[in-house]
Amino acid sequence: MKVKWFHQLTVWCLVFIWVECTVPWNVFTPVLETTQGKIRGLRSVSGQNRYYGIPYAISERFQAPKEPRKWEGVFDAVDRFRSCPQMLFSFVIGTEDCLVLDVYSPEYAKPTDRLPVMVFIHGGAYYYGTKAHYDPEYLVTKNVIVVVINYRLNVLGFLCVNGISNLGLRDQVAALMWVKNNIASFGGDPDNVTLCGQSAGASAVTMHMITQFSKGLFHKVIAMSGSLFTPWAFNLEPLGPALKDARKIAPANTEQDVYKIFMNSRVDDLIRATQDTSVNPKYFKYSPCIDSNTSDPFFHDTPYNIFKRGEFNKVPMMIGHAEVEGILFYGLTDNEFVGKLNEEFYERLPSIFSWCSENNKRNISAILRSHYFGERRITKDFVTGLVQYYSDWIIHGTHNEFLKLLTTLSDKPVYNYIFSYQGYRNFAKLISGVRMKETTHSDDVFYVFKPAGLPLLLSRADRTFIDRLTLMITNFMKFGDPTPSPSAQLPIRWPRSNASIALRLAETLQVVSSSCGSEEFRDVLCTYGRAGHVPCESAALCDPA
Repeated sequence: MKVKWFHQLTVWCLVFIWVECTVPWNVFTPVLETTQGKIRGLRSVSGQNRYYGIPYAISERFQAPKEPRKWEGVFDAVDRFRSCPQMLFSFVIGTEDCLVLDVYSPEYAKPTDRLPVMVFIHGGAYYYGTKAHYDPEYLVTKNVIVVVINYRLNVLGFLCVNGISNLGLRDQVAALMWVKNNIASFGGDPDNVTLCGQSAGASAVTMHMITQFSKGLFHKVIAMSGSLFTPWAFNLEPLGPALKDARKIAPANTEQDVYKIFMNSRVDDLIRATQDTSVNPKYFKYSPCIDSNTSDPFFHDTPYNIFKRGEFNKVPMMIGHAEVEGILFYGLTDNEFVGKLNEEFYERLPSIFSWCSENNKRNISAILRSHYFGERRITKDFVTGLVQYYSDWIIHGTHNEFLKLLTTLSDKPVYNYIFSYQGYRNFAKLISGVRMKETTHSDDVFYVFKPAGLPLLLSRADRTFIDRLTLMITNFMKFGDPTPSPSAQLPIRWPRSNASIALRLAETLQVVSSSCGSEEFRDVLCTYGRAGHVPCESAALCDPA
């Protein structure tokens, strides 16, 4: 099944060409000093300094990121569109030399200003995406600095075999280290960094909360529609899909075979062999893994074990989701894929159940299938069941349990939200083609970021909402509180959350009950899910496979 991600990518690709040729730039910025050498960027007519494509690390295939090279003279930071290797239509785009970032700062920011900093990690199922999709002008105009990064994706970033693990996450740490060492030159405060991510990026930022590699490199977190406890956040059976993909290139039976084949393949062949555009609830096949049995683990234990011992980075947090996250994913399926889901439902259970025996999996499958679909055959016409299943899978089914952990084990404030605003920038809803009234996964993105030249309409109400939302985000960056004092623009306080309340982000702000997801989904996770990988004490009632 081919997912319709290309609808989004098509428009971006065409518009980027237009943007590159038509966006007016006034002058180069003044020259700054970094640890690598002198640098200058571009000053936009809208009043921001933009430094594109700054190298933050050296990328060598299947190796941890290395210190970036120094340069002679002045580096012109104007490379806006560099991306890591990925598929676009039938083409492989990007380069393995992709570990670069963009810095956006107010026009007259000085090193002495020490402005709050956001580091943004994009989503894309760990499979696709680039820094170029996200223009943070709405945030920067409120006197903050924003850094948007590339990191390795797919097999190059998340192969977990033969001692290789979590390279994409290690890239993100290298970017955070670069920010710590250099952001003061751009006017930023290295001691006030907010780590923000959306979708797979949201799962990543919460993973940085449980690794010692990232300790001290960020001070607040914003997680938009994702966390490390969603069933797709980790792949608990990474060797299987890697073997299958390696065999598309050459015979393979072991982890060592996989490594040799992938290591020696041309990048185009490697990306084509590992391409997967399906919305498979089993896993995103190249995604983070628990690597505590390796010589240099990114995670020294499972997520739940680290949390319950209180060994995570306790920082203030904003976290939330759309009303019905699964609408987008329903829209990205077709009849062929749904037919396979119907026939192979138990084989496509999330990998969090991979440790269970075949009989256990069939029992789990029967419980979930009955809950979402009754006794009916699963078809594309079964909109409600598919939307609910994907909603619980993407975040709803684990969100409240994660909030309970956070608010029980940390004394830092947590601000929970439900994104409900309907406007012209609900791009995910648009490309899903689904006629449902609720907001869905990724609908919030382009109210925080300009869509990099995407010609989406913008109403007066949209402008008002963008100004309000980005004010709350930048307040959180500055003060650790999105509504530090009531005002005409922010007439109510956003209360510190537990698992039962949230702020509904709509034309009118409203504190509401935050209950989401089905009890049945949570019960199945906490009864059969692999211990340590679910946000609860799993009963672990499976017989091991």
